[in-house]
Amino acid sequence: MAFVKIEQFKDVYEKGKSSATGIFEDKEVRFFFSKVTVGYGYRHYFVCPVCGGYCIKLYYKDNIFRCIKCSGINAYEGIQHTTRGGYDFIMYKMERFAAKHGIKVETKDEFQKGLLQYPFDYRDYNRPYRRKREPWEKALKILQALESMRTQSIFFGKIWDAETIRSVETGKNKYLEYPLPLLLKYLYPFDGKQVDTSKLL
Repeated sequence: MAFVKIEQFKDVYEKGKSSATGIFEDKEVRFFFSKVTVGYGYRHYFVCPVCGGYCIKLYYKDNIFRCIKCSGINAYEGIQHTTRGGYDFIMYKMERFAAKHGIKVETKDEFQKGLLQYPFDYRDYNRPYRRKREPWEKALKILQALESMRTQSIFFGKIWDAETIRSVETGKNKYLEYPLPLLLKYLYPFDGKQVDTSKLL
């Protein structure tokens, strides 16, 4: 199901605008924003056109973008129906990690802005102004390693254990000592068990 995130419209609402118009499936779609005071300042939210509630994600259903409640979606459905340690699970981990570290692709397409692109390639992501180089590159390195794991799962049926995934997510896996270009180029055995690349599924 198609969806949009509030961060994708940052350039719009930070200019003080309360709405934006986009084109989706050849139809004009309008989004409304609200600036809400929270404990540490304020935050911007979408206003759901169905119930009027605040949300940070809208899902496309019945020709309209609406909140998760009005869409009838289980928030954890995407992860509940995937194989733990499989490629969908790794992709889920990548999306959460990227969101947490502010890593996104800037594009003119409002429906793709802020979303990770696959296959993930660290060279597609520019360091934001005033962002320190070392933590930025470390985050990219972790994502590139997760992309390698996702690739191995897709092509060779590799299922990763929770400990290995956690070691990569936290930056403690020994293969993260290698330079970024090598993580992009080679399929490393992050759990110490090399896949047989001679046997494609």
